[in-house]
Amino acid sequence: MSNLSAAKTAKEFSLYRIEKILDNSSTDFDLFITLESHFILYSGNGYKWNKDELNGLLQAGHDSLFIRNIDLTKAKMYETITALPSIAKDLAPPERIQKIEQIGAQFIKCLHEGELTESTVHKAESIAKSMVECVAEDVSCVKFLSGLAEHDYYTYFHSIRVSTYAVAIAINMGLTDRAQLENIALGGIFHDIGKKDIPIHILNKAGPLTPSEWKVMRSHPEEGHNQISESVLSLVPREIILHHHEKRNGSGYPHGLDRGSLMVEVQIATLADIFDALTSSRSYQSKRTKYEGLDFIKHKLLKDDVCPDAFKALVMALAG
Repeated sequence: MSNLSAAKTAKEFSLYRIEKILDNSSTDFDLFITLESHFILYSGNGYKWNKDELNGLLQAGHDSLFIRNIDLTKAKMYETITALPSIAKDLAPPERIQKIEQIGAQFIKCLHEGELTESTVHKAESIAKSMVECVAEDVSCVKFLSGLAEHDYYTYFHSIRVSTYAVAIAINMGLTDRAQLENIALGGIFHDIGKKDIPIHILNKAGPLTPSEWKVMRSHPEEGHNQISESVLSLVPREIILHHHEKRNGSGYPHGLDRGSLMVEVQIATLADIFDALTSSRSYQSKRTKYEGLDFIKHKLLKDDVCPDAFKALVMALAG
C-alpha cells in the first residue's frame, strides 16, 4: 500500500480503547489492529470477549484497537447499553419488579434514541429473562409497578410495563414454557419501537389528532416490524410488534385480523397495552386507577376488543 493510500485508509478509522470493552460482552462492530500500516481485522461483529483476552491485550501493550468511523454510532450504543446496571436477583419480587421497570425504561429510551444492534437485542433478552423469573416467583408483584408516565418518557415506561403485565397474564392463563414467556416479554419491550421516529408533538399532543397525524400514528406497527426485520427476534415478538393494535372483531389495524387469526400471545400483549394506557396519565387523559381501568375494559372492550381469558388472568394478577 502506498503512503498516500495508507493515509487515506487511516482517516476511515479511529482508536477504540480496550477499557471500553466489558468482560463477557459481545461487540457488534469490527475491531482492527495495525501491522506495517495495514489494518487487519482482529474481532468481527458479534465477537464475545472474556477477561483473560482483554487483560492479555493490555499486557501486550495494546491499550487500543481501531474501529471504522462508520461504526462509531454502534460503539456508542454498545457502551450505553453495557453501562446499564444489572438486576439483583436477591431482591424480593415487589422491589425487583420496580428495579426492572426503572432499568427497562432506561434501556427502551436508549433503544428509541439509537439504532437496533445485537447488543440491544441481547440486553432486551436479559431484561426479559429477569422479568419472567420475577413474575413467575410472585405474579402479584405487578401491583407494585410505579405507573410513572411523564409525557416525554411515557413510551419507555409504558413498554416495560406492558411487557410485565403480559407475562403476568400469560402465567395466570397457564403458560409455563420459559422460552414462550420470554418471547412475550420481548414483544412487550419492543412493541412500540415503531414510534421512535414519530414526531414528539404528535406523540404528546393534548388534543385530537388530525387525519394526517392519525395516519402517521397508525403506521407505527408496520414501521416497527420493518425496523426489526433483520434482527434475531423470533416470530412471537415480531407478531406482537406488528399486530398489537388488532381487535378480536377484526376492526383493528394494520391488517384487520380477527380472533381466529391472532396468536394468543398477541392478544395477551394487546390487553396489557390497553390496560397500561388506560391507567397512565397522558397529555390527553387523566390517570385511571387499576380498578377503573379493569371496569372500563369489562364494560367497553371485552366484547369486541380483548380476549376474555386474558382479562380474567389480568384480574387474578392484580387481585393476588
